[in-house]
Amino acid sequence: MHRELGFTPRDRALVAAGPAVAGLLLAGGLPIAARWLLGLDTALPFRQIIRLIGAIDRPWELAIEAAVLALAGLLVTVVLFERLITIAVAPAEARFGETVMSRNDVAALYPEGDTLVVLDRESRQAVRCMPRARRKALAEAFQQFGYPWRDADPYADLYRPWIAAADALPPAVDAVLSARAVAVRKKAAKEAGELRATLEKLGYAVRDEGEKQFWRPLVRS
Repeated sequence: MHRELGFTPRDRALVAAGPAVAGLLLAGGLPIAARWLLGLDTALPFRQIIRLIGAIDRPWELAIEAAVLALAGLLVTVVLFERLITIAVAPAEARFGETVMSRNDVAALYPEGDTLVVLDRESRQAVRCMPRARRKALAEAFQQFGYPWRDADPYADLYRPWIAAADALPPAVDAVLSARAVAVRKKAAKEAGELRATLEKLGYAVRDEGEKQFWRPLVRS
């Protein structure tokens, strides 16, 4: 017995067609909005670009604009189908995309925005993913099979803001956080994730709020 958590039919239709439809709607509305902005007696950033968009009024120009924006919407759909994963939940284990975790190895699961976070018995982030299922469906499924679902991070109160060279952390940990701060600022997600794993090997967890980092010691359960 298991439950597979993916897109509902409605959500699948929204993800499949929504971005392209939004692109088509923008194609009709952007030139009108641009001409309205140009008519205002105020300084505008990117005025040249706005002027070019506002000049689009011929049928063939509108058709090309619509095709470009619809194609961009289709690319967004492809990215969403690749990044959002299906989750399968069973009494003994759960599958998060290609990652499988035993029920006994899961200390907590909780949502963080659109992300699902799974903590292991050392309170490390064993899984961090974006599910296809909505939060309510995830909560019901995991609770049905006895997993420790939480509505928020159970260790949130332990986090402290990272301040460079503040002597609150061992030098090696502070150095990794310093390197990770640069990666976060550059939006280098892969590098930031690798440095997160390095911190966990050193006994610490990290959480981001914008470009600010917060840390806590790992907790065994």
